[in-house]
Amino acid sequence: MTDDSPPVVPDEAEFARAVRAFLERVVPRKGARPAKTGGAGVDRAREYQRRLADAGYAGITWPRQYGGQGLPHRFQRIFDGEAAAFHLPPRALEIGLGMCGPTILVHGTEEQKRTLIPAMLRGAEVWCELFSEPGSGSDLASIQTRAARDGAEFVVTGQKVWTSGAQHADVAACLTRTDPDRPKREGITMLLVDMHAPGVTVRPLRQITGESHFNEVFLDDVRVPVDQVLGEVGGGWRVARTMLSFERQTLGAIGSGGGGRGGFSALRAAARASGAADSPVARQALADVRARQMTLRHTAGRVAAQRHATGGEASMLKLTMARIVQDTAEVATGVVGMSAVAWDAADPDGGRWSAQLLNARSASIGGGTNEVVRNVIGEVILGLPRDVEVDADVAFRDLKVGTQRDG
Repeated sequence: MTDDSPPVVPDEAEFARAVRAFLERVVPRKGARPAKTGGAGVDRAREYQRRLADAGYAGITWPRQYGGQGLPHRFQRIFDGEAAAFHLPPRALEIGLGMCGPTILVHGTEEQKRTLIPAMLRGAEVWCELFSEPGSGSDLASIQTRAARDGAEFVVTGQKVWTSGAQHADVAACLTRTDPDRPKREGITMLLVDMHAPGVTVRPLRQITGESHFNEVFLDDVRVPVDQVLGEVGGGWRVARTMLSFERQTLGAIGSGGGGRGGFSALRAAARASGAADSPVARQALADVRARQMTLRHTAGRVAAQRHATGGEASMLKLTMARIVQDTAEVATGVVGMSAVAWDAADPDGGRWSAQLLNARSASIGGGTNEVVRNVIGEVILGLPRDVEVDADVAFRDLKVGTQRDG
């Protein structure tokens, strides 16, 4: 159900009280051990999102005509401030809500917005991004997944890798090559792919932590209707840049909590339990981490209030997040004691600090490597000259990139 009428802006204090009462009903306060994530975590996230929608808290700043609330961004800040005291479900829907949905609002057709956004806000569909490929990582524009036009459909063939949450996804934003005779950034089209369609195969990748957050995805003659083009045919690179900007903005906001289960409050409690909180050196390390997290949180909030961060701002948030998450993990292993490297197998929360340390390294890669985002910051914010690209005007099929190097 959508509503084109202007929103009624509520009283801020009353809004905060109502949010607090809602959260008290549906999620536990911090203090109890949060449940471990996994498949069940996705189910909890979907149920939580449905309850958010039913209570009128889904898409607080999103347009009302597509299922949002249409309120000023300060109400999202109020909600987030109240939610900080509670254990929220895993961020299994973040790719859709933080990256794909906002991009559809920018580049989607009216039909796409009215069809896809309400379902996303209710948690009815889980989304993923099919971007990186075995021969196309940091040089994302060298993707080789082909989408050939066949009447009213595209036939998609290729392989993607490092796809977060693909094993749970219903829909994917997929970068494809539709015209290899054009330069690499001009022959790309973004397609919205049904992850349950014939020809889609998802293979989870086992990580060093034992989890399978990332996946490789095989696309074998997958048929996608032409009306599922996001943006314009051949204009997918522009859409991808928008989505990457939202992704880096979202990652920056997530990283302001420290990147671990329970966030800084769990780290502080562990330091007290181990006795490290009595050490001036450990206290200084904790204070430094917390100050940087809070700075990132407020900066991310200011950027989010602008609705759409520039590539430079979003890259700045992402780079800051990656450094904070890694530094926080190292501080954690230094202050929590032996439980950072050894724990009782019967402890349902055992291994959390080891997992945080092992996961932290991926923060330098996800959403664009630190090297790539530094280039963006240098060009967009500092005004430095772009890197020289001798292949910028060369037809893609003539390039020695990705797995074409051996062709």
